[in-house]
Amino acid sequence: MTRLATIQIETPWHRLHRSEASILTPLEHAAVTRRLGALVATPSWVPPNAGPGGRFAEPQGPGVLYLGHDLDTCLAEILNHHARVCAASIGTPPGARGVFRHLIFTVDGTFADVSKGHTPLHDPVSYAASWAYARHVRAASLDGVHYRSVRKQGGRCLGVFVAPAATFSRIEFGAVVLEWDGSTSCRIA
Repeated sequence: MTRLATIQIETPWHRLHRSEASILTPLEHAAVTRRLGALVATPSWVPPNAGPGGRFAEPQGPGVLYLGHDLDTCLAEILNHHARVCAASIGTPPGARGVFRHLIFTVDGTFADVSKGHTPLHDPVSYAASWAYARHVRAASLDGVHYRSVRKQGGRCLGVFVAPAATFSRIEFGAVVLEWDGSTSCRIA
């Protein structure tokens, strides 16, 4: 592959993280750590066969922590993900809800930058090109990928590959509640 375009990121980024508790529990901390690929002593909420993987995370491959530059971008991305999970789960009834906490991470790292133009990395359905690209980024020892949100016009996202590049900073007050209606997910709180 050709030389990777890079960008230095040194700002706060956002994440909507699934939580059934009122505060970030040790299990949730473990899930965040698992997304960064570090080994944890406790099991995370991500099952071993979690499905098709993520945009830059192959099934059964190293974890990726996905962040958005603002809450609206996170919401657009997580609405799509929640609907896909509910649709793929046998017997998910209409009215099924997911509760998410708004987390803030401090990011400091060098990321491959694919945020401009339309590429196969921004395909809304297939992640095959993104998985191959992620392997190339990891081989180049970069901290992850900076890319355009596929779900929100003008949104930017990060796929963080290594733990030192993103540090959990704080939880924003309140929760985001999503509800599945049988065909899509929407925010109800």
